[in-house]
Amino acid sequence: TYQMKIVADYVRILRPLNILISAVTVLACADILNALENIPLLIYTILTVCLFIGGANIFNDIQDKKEDKINKPDRPIAAEIISLKAAGNYAKLLVISGAGMCFLLPLSAALVAWIIALPLTIVYSLKLKSIPIAGNGVISFLLGLTFLFCGLVFENIIPMIIPAGLAFSLTFVRELTKDIEDMDGDKRSGLSTFPIMFGLDKAVQLVILLSLATGILSLIPYFIKIYSVFYLIPLVLGVELPLTIVVFLFMKSHSRSTARKSSILLKTATIMGIISIYTGATLGT
Repeated sequence: TYQMKIVADYVRILRPLNILISAVTVLACADILNALENIPLLIYTILTVCLFIGGANIFNDIQDKKEDKINKPDRPIAAEIISLKAAGNYAKLLVISGAGMCFLLPLSAALVAWIIALPLTIVYSLKLKSIPIAGNGVISFLLGLTFLFCGLVFENIIPMIIPAGLAFSLTFVRELTKDIEDMDGDKRSGLSTFPIMFGLDKAVQLVILLSLATGILSLIPYFIKIYSVFYLIPLVLGVELPLTIVVFLFMKSHSRSTARKSSILLKTATIMGIISIYTGATLGT
């Protein structure tokens, strides 16, 4: 029915897979920090993170309307299924609810949400998105911040530093790859992303360099005995292997389809990175 279709589009605009990954990530962080028994705090944290991310995803789609008409014409706002006004109100409702949920969390975590995450999300959507590297950096930083936020909620931030770093670097490489994939639509919309400003070859070189750096750096926690062998196995299969494939794909071709394939591989690598940290921290010694 028509009503069901509208509801489905309002769910789709949130990017439910991203929301689900975020919720599972909070659960994984809580388990690493031995904080699973505090159920109310866990629920408040999951709700806060999911409301913020849902709101940020909608703000992103609002700003991307012009480019998405070319790059992703089936997105609810680009396809004009949801109006800009309705989407704006929806995003505000989610973000304000997320900010409200913070009153139920420890003050340090609430302050990070109010003073860092919220302003950065808004400034990114309005301004930073179109600045090469800065936009990619903010998105990656906010993803990494999710782990530090969990560390503050459960009052043990140190074990969250490595996951935050890995999430930051994998997201940064993926954001750059998405810029390469979206070059046509972005160019026609007058955006100035890194590949548009500095050329496709430079962007590909940066992706290759960052992929290699991320691959090498992410092995260090195993070798300095922070995580067990249960970190290394999923890391090699789920992070190192996709990163290596990305490097080879880009060395062979700089095409849009290479960027699309690489973007999917990097999303998988990000999820596998979270899994390897979880298994490395909770299984074995």
